[in-house]
Amino acid sequence: MLRDGPERSRRRPGILHDDPVPTQRRFGRPRLVGVLAAVAAVAVSLSACSVVVPVRVAAAVGTYARDYGTAKVIDDRATGSVLVVPAHPIGALAVFVHGSGQTRYSILKTERDFLVARELVAHGYLVLAADAGGRAWGDPASVADYERLIAATVRDRAVRDVVLMAESMGGLAAMQLAARVPDVRAVVAWYPVCDLRTMQHEPHYAAAIAKAWATGDRSVVSPVAAPAVPMSIWASPDNTVVSAAGNAAVCAAEARRAGAPVTYVHTTGEHGSLSNFHPDEVLTFFDAHRTAAGIRPAGSGSTPKAGS
Repeated sequence: MLRDGPERSRRRPGILHDDPVPTQRRFGRPRLVGVLAAVAAVAVSLSACSVVVPVRVAAAVGTYARDYGTAKVIDDRATGSVLVVPAHPIGALAVFVHGSGQTRYSILKTERDFLVARELVAHGYLVLAADAGGRAWGDPASVADYERLIAATVRDRAVRDVVLMAESMGGLAAMQLAARVPDVRAVVAWYPVCDLRTMQHEPHYAAAIAKAWATGDRSVVSPVAAPAVPMSIWASPDNTVVSAAGNAAVCAAEARRAGAPVTYVHTTGEHGSLSNFHPDEVLTFFDAHRTAAGIRPAGSGSTPKAGS
């Protein structure tokens, strides 16, 4: 199946923590004293808190939380994670395993990821994203970080079904998680990295990979073994960043050999193209593999369109 789409994804406007900070006026001494006193008062009032969220980051999270309607966005700096909790949860958890250069905030501020996450939340899925140490090159530490977060969320939120969403670099961790985390029902992967060898000599990524894999056996991700879990893989032969032939096709073949049903969608455009991201099809795929498929919360939303 071939799908047409824009050549690249678009960043959503108004990202507060990416915007430059305006130049501030110099204060006179009386006003400066007042300002310092106010700051000290705020510091004292916050001293009992274990985590203090910077004002600009908190404002950004609040801004994008509104885009999720009645859902609650929980930004946990202690664990480096964001959890979006729908008004009417259905016992399903979708975990976003981010790509290189992304963070937990990608489901808030990057259009392609936000659109998919919002669709799932509108239909009752919890959505979890994590920094995983900023790495997630499939190294043991980042995989273990995801495992801990997923286990805690499953325990605390009465989750029955876990589904994974892997973007680019995240493919390496997601394949391992699908094999190790209980109750994983399905995986959606967008132009996933499935063989570290195809990336580790690229100058743009070499240093990060070397840091992530300072210890450990890289053979476990060269290529990564795909488990017998239903998969929907989206990748373009025009992608010059992550070779589809050396990665997406490898994951598809590995999963099929393991006995998994695999849909491999050949898309168009460069890395990050919106032709890979179809929120309604992701929702349909995940619903088809849930233990209680077809259940909808009251007041469930409609499919969001790109740019809406």
